[in-house]
Amino acid sequence: MDNTNHPFINIGAVYFRKSAPPKEDWERDYKRAKLDGHTIFRHWFSWNAIEVEPNVFDWEDYDRQLDLAAQYGIDTIIAEMIIDTPEWLNHKHLDARIEAADGSKRVSEMHGSCATGGHYCMCLDHKEVELAAKNFLTTMAIRYKDHPGLMGYDIWNEATLYDPKRFCYCPATQERFRAWLKLKYKDIKALGQAWGRYSLTDWAQAELPRTFNLYPEVFDAIAFWNDNAFYWMKWRRDILKSVDPEHLVVSHGNSRSFNDIATSCGDDWRAALQSDIFGYTYYYGIACHPLMAGDIIRSASKGKAFWRAEAIGNSIWADRKPIGRYQSEKDQMSYPENIRLDFMLTLATGASGYMTPRWRPLLDGPLFGAFGWYGMDGSQTERSEMVASLAKWCNDSSPGALWKARPMKGEVAILILEEAQIFGFIQSGINDYYNHYYGQCIQGAYEALMDADIQCDFVRMEDIDAYDLIYVPYPVAIPDEKMQKIKSWISNGGHLVAEGCFGYFNGHGHAHSTQPNRGYEEVFGCREKAVSFAPDRWNELTFSVESQKHEQADLVGGGLYRQAYEVTTGTPVGHYEDGSVACVAHDYGKGSVRIVGTMPSYSYKKSPTHNTKRWFATLLAFIGKKQRLQVNQKEVIARPWTDGKDTYLWVVNQNQKDLTVEIKLNTECIRYKKSLLIKGFGDISDSNGILTLQVLGRDATIVKLEL
Repeated sequence: MDNTNHPFINIGAVYFRKSAPPKEDWERDYKRAKLDGHTIFRHWFSWNAIEVEPNVFDWEDYDRQLDLAAQYGIDTIIAEMIIDTPEWLNHKHLDARIEAADGSKRVSEMHGSCATGGHYCMCLDHKEVELAAKNFLTTMAIRYKDHPGLMGYDIWNEATLYDPKRFCYCPATQERFRAWLKLKYKDIKALGQAWGRYSLTDWAQAELPRTFNLYPEVFDAIAFWNDNAFYWMKWRRDILKSVDPEHLVVSHGNSRSFNDIATSCGDDWRAALQSDIFGYTYYYGIACHPLMAGDIIRSASKGKAFWRAEAIGNSIWADRKPIGRYQSEKDQMSYPENIRLDFMLTLATGASGYMTPRWRPLLDGPLFGAFGWYGMDGSQTERSEMVASLAKWCNDSSPGALWKARPMKGEVAILILEEAQIFGFIQSGINDYYNHYYGQCIQGAYEALMDADIQCDFVRMEDIDAYDLIYVPYPVAIPDEKMQKIKSWISNGGHLVAEGCFGYFNGHGHAHSTQPNRGYEEVFGCREKAVSFAPDRWNELTFSVESQKHEQADLVGGGLYRQAYEVTTGTPVGHYEDGSVACVAHDYGKGSVRIVGTMPSYSYKKSPTHNTKRWFATLLAFIGKKQRLQVNQKEVIARPWTDGKDTYLWVVNQNQKDLTVEIKLNTECIRYKKSLLIKGFGDISDSNGILTLQVLGRDATIVKLEL
């Protein structure tokens, strides 16, 4: 790979999607991109637009993109789009079309983000589709693997099915499901016992469930769909790497693992495994805070480089009507200052690139004129000028040493549990898949910790040993093996804070008759006294906790479910309004636990209060830790990086106004002798670990703390 730019931070965009921008503008646009400090373009290589007949390929437009990339020193990422299948294939193999739960078959539709057809029509589980797609990917890689403009290949754009209506039920997928079941259960009678379908006599009788409820077959089906999706992602990678082992294979997700593992195979951890560099799309529809989106991808990448693959650069016009509320979020990124803020929040999480899905807007389809930094004709705008100034700072003006540092590890980790997510999705209702209970709890826990100035990572079960403090939102469904692993982790010195109904159900949605179960009465030092799964009833639930000085009680928000406890060997540390025990603390082995019988995370997401935030802020003190820093302005986020010696402190101001910010540092965690301003303005006041500095509105100040 010949990367002549060697940028600290890659700046760029998706440029070409057949057939925009117009051919006559290409070279002018490349010149402009080079002048503005852009280092990378991604192009959609639509299978539908390239293999125009069987084994007849039209590469002309794509060859030109690679040639211009080499000429102007802008690296190219080839985004394979085998999800847009050729029309001749769509009509040759009608039986291979994707089948919905109601039995209807997909038709060849136009892609909403590209003026080409065949979108999401054919299922790779059919051998004819698999072989044709493999031939296309192989031919593409052979053609471009030695091109000097190539940086790598992007596989499975956004790594998600987007919604559960896209799960496939076609005959070939049903057969793959049965093969999956055979590996898991071995014997058809064992499957019948597990599913409660006791009269199964043949594997052919096992089918993907077409309605979702809290039954084992649904948990199995969702696990299968995920396994199958990532089988095909790895398949893409393996084909490209077999032809071209030198160039990168990258991908990007939607940073929605808090929602999408259950609903649409959107597992950022599994996608990152297949990627040399992982990335993410983030826009208002993701629903979480932009810092959370970056932290999910940083956590999922496990030390690999990651970047912002798609950052919205302008308004969107689709689905806007002259009635109802003004959808201001759809115009948010039309303001250059908001692009700058988004850029700084992204980089503060450790991202090594910032790109937009449109260098200039599309001219066709429902997303015409949307998202681009540049004008419809490729002309400069206030937005593109802002990005050019940010590119100049990153790669021309900023100290190179800054980019050698990386974000410090989080002070606490939020545990992602797929089975609990499936449970929350089903309980919320399949039609509410963008807004289900589990996702809201994950967001609420993160936002409470963020607002309390506590840096948070996300963790999956395989990596819990890397953390000493873990918070578990909505932990209602946990398989046996995960329950045992968490128990061992606590016994060996881990500290767990768990919300209500911990492991109430197993990994298949089966409710245990005693609570806590599977040895956790001993872990938590309590047993269940009463429980109510009535989210409408407990919408404004609160519980009281004693302050550290035991002088007063603070009302903390809860919600969704209410579990009260009878204490055995634990210590009650919180009570509901009627005096029943809401929260119990207990030591177990070398570790400790705190269980609260409701969901403070849900309450904070729906209605954040100072008391609930303060409760989250005490979680570090619960295990005798002091947080690294505290900020006196609620709209300011401070993030420490380290290069192994010195610390770099990113201070990001989300307010429109310039602010004077005071940051109290824990000098036992962040040791330094001298503070130096490396981005920003004004003087720094430094008095015994209390920094006072200025931060422009919608911008960042960066301070180097030298040891």
